[in-house]
Amino acid sequence: MKTVMSPWSPWSPRTLLPASLAMPLAAALLLAGCASTPNTAEVMAQQADAQIELAKLRDKEARAEYNDQSVYLGLINRMQTEGMYFASLAHIDAFQQKFGSNPSLLAMRADALRETGQDDAALQAYRDLLGTDRAARAHHGIGLVIGRQGDFMRAAGELRQAVSMEPVNPQFSSDLGYALMRGGALQEARVPVMQALELDAANPRVISNAVVWLWASGKRAEANAMMQRAAMQEPTRSA
Repeated sequence: MKTVMSPWSPWSPRTLLPASLAMPLAAALLLAGCASTPNTAEVMAQQADAQIELAKLRDKEARAEYNDQSVYLGLINRMQTEGMYFASLAHIDAFQQKFGSNPSLLAMRADALRETGQDDAALQAYRDLLGTDRAARAHHGIGLVIGRQGDFMRAAGELRQAVSMEPVNPQFSSDLGYALMRGGALQEARVPVMQALELDAANPRVISNAVVWLWASGKRAEANAMMQRAAMQEPTRSA
């Protein structure tokens, strides 16, 4: 998966001063300028002091964010959304040491293990979630790992469990359809593929699976029309 760096991450300094400090700082600078014209050494010293104070402020803000459980979980989730799974694992460990564990954190850990290629650990982490309210996500994750290993019909069984628990989740339905197609069950894939398409018609991944199904089913005119509507290229087929 391609890693996309965010314009903001939890360890990045913020670029704006809080309003409560910006106005006093501006006023202080204005008064200093009116009072005298400092020499170069004084200006450099003042700038250095300002940078030190700003760094302290930024560090304080970052630590405050890490002290809020819900905010910290949100930051970890943002990392994973942006593909930063290795970094998220480190922060998951830090969160667990500070606040303990919970099903949301364990689910993110399992996803991160899967996305960093640690299949055995990911499978165990997902299995540990089967008795929680994240069971659907666990079945989905297990299905993805097994599918990546090439056992598509067994993967479809796990994905079908996920869909049965969350029938309106387009990602689950789409992935089930894909696994069935890869496993050779083309007609069986039709329902989950089309369900996913109607549930999330703007999702490129969902559209791609629908196009592949139409193409493989001999409905090339419909597939081409869908690709044109979505401004997609025709799927590449192996000889």
